[in-house]
Amino acid sequence: MKELSRAEDLLRKREKDGAKFEKMERFDGKITPSQFDYLKKISRQIMKTRTGEKIERITANSILRTAIEILRELDPDLLNQDISTERELLKIARRKLYEQGKK
Repeated sequence: MKELSRAEDLLRKREKDGAKFEKMERFDGKITPSQFDYLKKISRQIMKTRTGEKIERITANSILRTAIEILRELDPDLLNQDISTERELLKIARRKLYEQGKK
């Protein structure tokens, strides 16, 4: 009975929140072949190995959104820096991640 009420709660929440994809913007970005392979591989592994409730599919897009949220939470103050390459941007993000980990 408890399982059923948990499932009912999840369904009610989904109905209340609406379909997640309806609230998202479409974006066409470019990534390297190795990045694309990694996204496919890790999303497949997550979906294959999870044992808990399978409420949402975890896709390459899920992983990209997660990475963006991590960058937002790190808040590396990108506007006050002279960033001329993607490599520099990556260095700044890594440095901020390292600093956050030391706290």
